[in-house]
Amino acid sequence: MNERRVRYLLVGFSVASWWAARSIREEDAEGQILAVSEDGELYSRPLITYALGRRIPGPAYWGDVVRDVTVLWGRKAVALEAKDQVVHLDSGERIAFDRALIATGSVPIVPPVEGKDLEGVFTFTKSRDLLQVERFLARYPVEEVLILGGGFIGLKTCEAFLGRGFRVTLVELAPRLLPAMLDVEGSGYLERALKRVGVRVITENTVASFVDRGGRLFGARLQSGEFLRADMAILAVGVRPNIDWLSSSGLLLGRGIVVDEHQETSVRGIFAAGDVAETRHFISGKRTVVAIWPEAVRQGKVAGKNMAGKEVRYPGSLPLNVIEIGGVSLVSCGVVNPPDDAFEVLSREEESRYRKFVILDGRLVGFVLVGDVEKAGLFVHLIRERFPLYSLKDKLLDERFGLVALPAEYRKYLVQGAGVEA
Repeated sequence: MNERRVRYLLVGFSVASWWAARSIREEDAEGQILAVSEDGELYSRPLITYALGRRIPGPAYWGDVVRDVTVLWGRKAVALEAKDQVVHLDSGERIAFDRALIATGSVPIVPPVEGKDLEGVFTFTKSRDLLQVERFLARYPVEEVLILGGGFIGLKTCEAFLGRGFRVTLVELAPRLLPAMLDVEGSGYLERALKRVGVRVITENTVASFVDRGGRLFGARLQSGEFLRADMAILAVGVRPNIDWLSSSGLLLGRGIVVDEHQETSVRGIFAAGDVAETRHFISGKRTVVAIWPEAVRQGKVAGKNMAGKEVRYPGSLPLNVIEIGGVSLVSCGVVNPPDDAFEVLSREEESRYRKFVILDGRLVGFVLVGDVEKAGLFVHLIRERFPLYSLKDKLLDERFGLVALPAEYRKYLVQGAGVEA
């Protein structure tokens, strides 16, 4: 039987794993680290839309990621025996481990739409998706692009196609764009900005079927009955944690892999981080999956430290999204659509700018910024530090609000310690 044993096994080799490996090496300079990657190369998934838009030459992560890591490229983990601490690969190999990190990320949700397998219909979350899209663009004349989904992936993909001069139609089932990231007012600013640059935005509708001509995508029929001409379509309705292969592993699964404050799973010695991990929400304390780059970094660091024997706690996941499209910058963080009247909301709308702050028990717990986003770093820090606002609450909507408004001792701490943008 083809089996090897390692001290540290990283299943999946992207953001969370990179930082876990770095953290392991800070505590353990000698222990063998073996990574298994379904991909054939090292790249940054969040940057594939920038590569599509030709804002960067490629999606690779350039630089020294980590030293002394052996990577098995193009290998897929297909099963885990958690109790026996063994992972099975699609190649037939078995890898036994002392400590393991599951960081297999997320997979795109593909709606059961007729014609979804037509040539010209793609998902867009991995490097191979980028390659397939580029090959299609090189082979066929494309003018009209349809994007199904007005969430973060859909908007970033829309931005990339706009940058290359394509006509884009964006279709979203919800009443507004970025429903999980923005409130009604913030989404309104975004929709108006998109329309100004020529994007057709269709909400409260979805694709009932894709229509082909000669085996290739020709258009889409909406639930409303309208026909949309399209040479290419991107399915961007969302992602889900990649946990199907763990169904009989022995790990506790929810929406993702359930982990504790050390990023450790229900089985000792096995950790999870990134898009696949179900953590506690920083504000509500409820279990959630927050599939964004900054949290993957934090979780990977915490997991790596604990894998190497140093106890470090993860404070909880804080949703934070930044996007610039149609000439408008937007940032949202934390709770932006408060569930009840226990939350206090402060907001100000102007022609090209919008500010909204959500406060609970005298502390900032969420915000939306549209147009003027320079102070976003400071507001994120106030949330993470659970800073009591007191009289500062009335100054949040002032565009001049910044580090100087905080108490002198706290300003000194920020400048010497965390160092946020003022």
